[in-house]
Amino acid sequence: MLKQIFLCILSLSLSGALTGLLVLLIRSAAKRLLSKRWNYYIWLLVIGRLMIPVSVEIDFWHITLPISANEAQKADEILKQTETLDETEKTESAGNAGTGNFLELTEQEAQKTGFERTSINPIFPETDFWQLAGILWIIGAVISFLIKIKDYRKFTNYVKKDWIQVLDVHVLDAEENVCRRLHMGKLPKVFETGAISGPITIGLFHPVIVLPKEKGEITQLPMIFHHELVHVKRKDLWYKWIYQILLCIHWFNPMLYLIGRRLNTDCELSCDEAVLACLTKDGKKAYGNILLDVAQTSLSVSRRIPAITLLERKQDLKERLKGILQYKEKSGFKVLLSVFLAAGLITLSACSSVEAGLDSMPVHIAGEDWGEEYISFWDEMASWMIGSSVESFLAEPVYVNKNGDAWRAYEDDELIAGADVTDQYHMYTYKGGKQIECNGMFLNGTNSVLIVNASKETEIQVKSVFEVLNGKFKLVHVLPDGTVEVVNETGEKETSHITMNEGRNVIKFVGQESKVRDLKVDFSFHEKDFETVFYSEDSEQAGAVKERIKTGEVSKEEIMKLLYYMEDEDVSQAFAQLLKQGVTFDKDELIDMIIYSDSELSGRYYAEAVCSGEVEAPTELVISDIKYYLGEDSLEQLLLALEDEITFDILYDCAPYLSRNGLEKCLTQYMEAGNQLTGLQFQKISFYLDEDTLNKIKL
Repeated sequence: MLKQIFLCILSLSLSGALTGLLVLLIRSAAKRLLSKRWNYYIWLLVIGRLMIPVSVEIDFWHITLPISANEAQKADEILKQTETLDETEKTESAGNAGTGNFLELTEQEAQKTGFERTSINPIFPETDFWQLAGILWIIGAVISFLIKIKDYRKFTNYVKKDWIQVLDVHVLDAEENVCRRLHMGKLPKVFETGAISGPITIGLFHPVIVLPKEKGEITQLPMIFHHELVHVKRKDLWYKWIYQILLCIHWFNPMLYLIGRRLNTDCELSCDEAVLACLTKDGKKAYGNILLDVAQTSLSVSRRIPAITLLERKQDLKERLKGILQYKEKSGFKVLLSVFLAAGLITLSACSSVEAGLDSMPVHIAGEDWGEEYISFWDEMASWMIGSSVESFLAEPVYVNKNGDAWRAYEDDELIAGADVTDQYHMYTYKGGKQIECNGMFLNGTNSVLIVNASKETEIQVKSVFEVLNGKFKLVHVLPDGTVEVVNETGEKETSHITMNEGRNVIKFVGQESKVRDLKVDFSFHEKDFETVFYSEDSEQAGAVKERIKTGEVSKEEIMKLLYYMEDEDVSQAFAQLLKQGVTFDKDELIDMIIYSDSELSGRYYAEAVCSGEVEAPTELVISDIKYYLGEDSLEQLLLALEDEITFDILYDCAPYLSRNGLEKCLTQYMEAGNQLTGLQFQKISFYLDEDTLNKIKL
């Protein structure tokens, strides 16, 4: 019995690993086409693969012989006859002629077919091999589970040791406001303790949020609570516990540990995506700063512990920060391609088991959540657990300033024709570009959705339809001379033919305390008919800056403002030019410049500028903050640039991010400056050094 169970587990483990590999390969090739939430819930496909029993005979360890189909059939018949004989020969007479003739015939047939009887038995004898493997497997599974429970209890006891329940009305109000917005009926309890340095959520049946005693600014609490409460509402702790239990069962499969690490990262990225959807530009920047603040602490929770932290691994910080304000506009081709990729992944995963076709699940376009997401049956179940809908989004009240320009713009063509001005602009889903689709929107003010520069009069076709639930909303065309033409103000389905005059033409949304649903705008034109085409004011400004970068006419202020909308390489080139001009950056500016660029390239430019004397060498504090984003060589150069001022603390802090050769060079410089390693320092740094370097230090 144990043998059959283990063989079934082995089959499921191999099937799950193969499915996980398919997911990793397809995600890597199409990571810009799929939402973070899709990337997170697609791992449910692997979990399903690891859980669904497959009743098949596993025969891939048998010898495959190069014989014909007829010979194989004949061999099977001979084997069956021989096995029948083995069972009856104990009761039959040894001198039976029929039996003797049969055995003789069997040997002759075997010689003709070119195989021996033992050749079609498994490589491993039928004795006790699989029984022994099954015993080892169940011992390993029990030990893994006990270790996991022990680690979890140790961690939770450590957190609970000195915690106290938070009764501060400001903190509880912040949690209650977020809960109300997420439509959560039950508020998790909030505790605080000095045992942790960042917010976490623990508890499976009764989750609680634990804050550090140093909670930071009160204005950060809503975003912190939003992040943690999204995890609670999505039942992410259940998700993690299920996978951790499966890791105990499949403890022998190294591929599943890699998948587990990726799943944890995707959990945080998808949660970030949910939080960012409700934030303004300034709010998104503030949210990124919260992650940076947490990264400065020493919070570290083992991946074996099913708990939710705001930042589980510092190594994931760069990827999460890069996701902020990075909603890419999807072309129709990319959307169609992502459909095929998702469908292909489901099909391939269904074929990755020992027997194909056991868990093939239909794929369809998700119509109520992320506009470009394609989900499986499992994702649909996850959506049901979350319970989010466009109706709940549109049920929220709209708060606006009726004395500001955003309110007056609806009736003031001069304000409409000017730069965009808004005080409320939130969307439930949004797909931009030439085909705009938005299930729900709040807008008070103006927002540009198409900006074209025409060299001659060119006509385009605009199809539009929307439903206004509150306030006023219209689609307008702003001509180069500032004249404003209304394209659609009723919301009825319309097809308009608009003439783009020579110069800059803009299509804008204009709202006054507006709440709009089912908005669709379809632009029909060829981009080659215009000198430039942009789909937002920020993208237009980023395009203008890109051209100025080529001529070296850039300023730090405009680059910092448009970091989120520029291509990584363009930011790196601008950074290099600013460094050559001797422009200085404070710590936060330097971090932002490196994060929102090609980090490897920018790090190299910065290190070269420091070594050439174009800019001052950074302090140890700055190096400590940017070490996560630099390449090994760049970090090494910055540390060596400290010369005699280098300290052991910065060496030890940067050791995990240096190559062994680079760490040896920095350590050598440190000791040549007259410093000596204490016994404790030697013990701490020795983990990152090879044997030869350790021997040199000892000498």
